Amino acid sequence: MFHPPFEEVLKVKIQIRAIHVVLLLAAFVGTGIFSGLMVGKCLQGNTQSAIPTAQAACDRIDGYITLTMPVDGASEAVVVIDSTTGMLSAGVLSKMPNSGFQSRFQGNLNADLQKAITYFNNKAAKMTRKSSKKKGAQPLIQMPQEPKYIVTSGAESIVGRTTEVRPSVGALYVTEVNTGIMLVYILPWNQAMFSSNTPYAAPLTYYHIDRFVVPMVVEESVDEE
Repeated sequence: MFHPPFEEVLKVKIQIRAIHVVLLLAAFVGTGIFSGLMVGKCLQGNTQSAIPTAQAACDRIDGYITLTMPVDGASEAVVVIDSTTGMLSAGVLSKMPNSGFQSRFQGNLNADLQKAITYFNNKAAKMTRKSSKKKGAQPLIQMPQEPKYIVTSGAESIVGRTTEVRPSVGALYVTEVNTGIMLVYILPWNQAMFSSNTPYAAPLTYYHIDRFVVPMVVEESVDEE
């Protein structure tokens, strides 16, 4: 009876063991990828459920801007902005079929921007009068002839002051790039009227104003005569 040499037998055994190791590693890798995909899917599902703004969308053309923002855990408002006139309009569709928009909101960015400019100019003048250092008055913010707005929306958790009208769970952040002034808007959301499909309309004015970005002013040199 023929017996192969010991070296060949050992070589075959090593090859077989190597194949087993490769298959085992492949199984571990495949299981890890599958588990990762399942965990990622679960996390994605939880994120969309907890943060409705994940589906927010925005588009613009010729000075018109449209985007969405959440109002509660299930509904969103569509927002349309006319940068030329400053008209800000928002609406929430009714939960009833073929009922159109149940809630409507309207404001004006340009009017609110002018109010914000007046506020910041008065604040700067007051600080200048109180300051002990004579550095001169700060330059006034001018109302731009053609305001340019950039817009985004996000989630917030402001506590409501009344039981009927509460702040929407989403906020609208509008920044005018010439002045650096940000206008923050929150929709006054009436959940009871939405649930009963009762038409609801409310004016929209800014919730908060700030100046995150101060545009750089380049001073032109003047030759003395």
